[in-house]
Amino acid sequence: MAKKSGGPNKSQAIRDYYGANPDAKPMEVAAELSKKGIVVTPAFVSTVKSTTMGKSAKKSARKSAKKSAPSAKKSSTGAKRGRPVGSTNKATASNEVSLDSLLQVKRIVEEMGSVQDAKNALTALEKLMG
Repeated sequence: MAKKSGGPNKSQAIRDYYGANPDAKPMEVAAELSKKGIVVTPAFVSTVKSTTMGKSAKKSARKSAKKSAPSAKKSSTGAKRGRPVGSTNKATASNEVSLDSLLQVKRIVEEMGSVQDAKNALTALEKLMG
């Protein structure tokens, strides 16, 4: 099938937005572009950002992260307390909630009956986990 033409180049629009706003979050980029009639998902924004970020930009980002982050020794197993080895939660680290996480929480709330019931269950679980 031939490529559709005439529409905006979404990837280029994302790159242009990041050029003007390098610290923008994917959800913010998607929202701003949708105001301009360019419909993209935050996941697509993340993909474009990660694949178009040049080698030297990645290198400098790693260097600046090393300089700004205090060094922390990891345990030999690499496990974090209360999580399986290899399990990461990037949404928690950046104070953003992914769409998948929201959909899972929505299913839990529906099973529990209400948001308040889900909160009560989480409170009880937190006490159990200590």
